[in-house]
Amino acid sequence: MFKRTLSPLLAFALAGVANLQAEIRMPAIFTDNMVLQRGVNVPVWGFASEGEHITVSFQGQKQSTRAKDGKWMVTLKPLRVGRPGELTIDGRNRIQLKNVVVGEVWICSGQSNM
Repeated sequence: MFKRTLSPLLAFALAGVANLQAEIRMPAIFTDNMVLQRGVNVPVWGFASEGEHITVSFQGQKQSTRAKDGKWMVTLKPLRVGRPGELTIDGRNRIQLKNVVVGEVWICSGQSNM
């Protein structure tokens, strides 16, 4: 009786371990409401399990790669200014970054008469 019970329990435990594989993750620099530089190649990177297939989609572009040593990176071709969009990263899980715009960010500092 004990042996029959052990086998389903072991299978259940092993199934749980298989689901503990890491999901894709992004560094904090990639968020909703971000601005991507216009007119240049844009690198997008993150973390995932070894060999995981990653696809990044934005403005009609799709770039794919596989994770190596827990890291991955794709490069989007030069982007054009337009309406806010959604940057999607697909792997074992899906990350959707909303309200992503393309343009330029200017940081100014100096005297109050600037």
